[in-house]
Amino acid sequence: MGEWLKKIIEKIRTLNHSINSYQKDSVIQSLPSVAYVNRAKKLYDQEKYLEAKLILDEAMELPQKDARVLKYQGMIAEKFNNYEQAVEFYQDSADLNPEDKTIWQKLGFALININKYVEAEKSFENADKVAHSNTDTYTGWGMALMKQKRYEEARVKFVEAAKVNRYNFSALFLAAVMDIRLNELDKAETRLAFLANISPNESNTYEYAHLKFIKKDYDNALFYAKKSLEYNSNMLPCYILIANIYTINWDVENTLKYFQTAEEKELISAPLYLEWAIALHKFDRFNEATAKLLKALELKPDDKEIQSNLALNYFMTGNTEESKRLAENTPDMFTSKLTNALIAYQNNDIDTALSKLRQLREEKNDFALIDYFMAKCYEQQDNSNKVKDSYNSALDKNPIFFKAYMDFAKYLFSQNDYADAQRKLRKALKLDENNVEILNLLFYSCYKLVKDNVCEYNVKEAIGFAEKAENLGNFIYPEEKSELTELLKNIQEK
Repeated sequence: MGEWLKKIIEKIRTLNHSINSYQKDSVIQSLPSVAYVNRAKKLYDQEKYLEAKLILDEAMELPQKDARVLKYQGMIAEKFNNYEQAVEFYQDSADLNPEDKTIWQKLGFALININKYVEAEKSFENADKVAHSNTDTYTGWGMALMKQKRYEEARVKFVEAAKVNRYNFSALFLAAVMDIRLNELDKAETRLAFLANISPNESNTYEYAHLKFIKKDYDNALFYAKKSLEYNSNMLPCYILIANIYTINWDVENTLKYFQTAEEKELISAPLYLEWAIALHKFDRFNEATAKLLKALELKPDDKEIQSNLALNYFMTGNTEESKRLAENTPDMFTSKLTNALIAYQNNDIDTALSKLRQLREEKNDFALIDYFMAKCYEQQDNSNKVKDSYNSALDKNPIFFKAYMDFAKYLFSQNDYADAQRKLRKALKLDENNVEILNLLFYSCYKLVKDNVCEYNVKEAIGFAEKAENLGNFIYPEEKSELTELLKNIQEK
């Protein structure tokens, strides 16, 4: 169970000032266990849970069972995070005193903590029969339904809980979460905007940021996600959300910064490393992504999404055998389907590769790698128009796709289209200013274009690319440079 949900459960438990006084709590004042319960309650209130338990253990030895002894035993078991034992105590207490709504509530929340959601639902239903229209009962009931993915029913309960107690902000928050799950985003925004202003905390503010992200309002999503970190600097979902926003904006530096900060804070989890690797994929940094995916796999070895992304990663880094094995293990995952399409391309089965890629593009139209490999397939089919369309589409979706710029430029060279090739190479150079391969290709494209448009500026620019490549130690067109140097000399003499 997520930490945010545990915190909400804890808040709900304290909404109605939970443990009544000894006089009100006692149903049968004459029971000998009364003195034990009274002493244990005092120690419990002082947070001396172990001492309280020892007294309650003595009370358990008495011949007559007392529902209150069992209730406090359950409460202490919860303090030690022993929810299985707490459930047993609460159930026994409820059997002895089925008219105590508080016991049914506590049993319900404990059952949620051990993932017994159907049983929890029944427990809250029993609490409602004992005392109708209780805000805590409705909230817990909604949680049990939510965990069963019965979102519409859960939302009804959360709304009822908020109606009974307008200060039950946890119920209002969970109603907004259900709105999002049901894709009723305007309703969610109304609730979350209210909470972000009236009862700001890390959960409310994060969920508001998440809603803004879903609605593609990235500036406000970033603002509220960072605000959430001000309330709780260890809020892992915020770091992932912020990093994803920066990824969308192609801000490599800030993307990596937020993932690294989460790791430095030891907020280690499989989702952290998986999202980190996916971002690295978008930045065409597959070698770095391998380490992140392997860490994610260590933490969650049976996760199909991790395995599927690792399959794609292995293909892109040349480990075809492992790529094929992992893709076969996760055939229904999107990235595994993509990997199988790329393996077909590698095996020169171009028709199969193209068919698979077209289907995947309909499923997910923002994946630049699909268009890139479609361009590679169309190159094999010598379909020039579709090659260009596919490369351009890939670069529209990923404007920092360095490999796509380079391969597109080389293809345009093969078509003697040096002007368009030069435009692609200039954009690639902005991504890597000291890349010798780009500088050589830029020089050669300038060299070819100068023949059609001889002017001093163009010749000087071409020579400039050549000299920078020479300084970096690998210039491959010395004869062409000499030719341009002589041409520049003639221009200047004239």
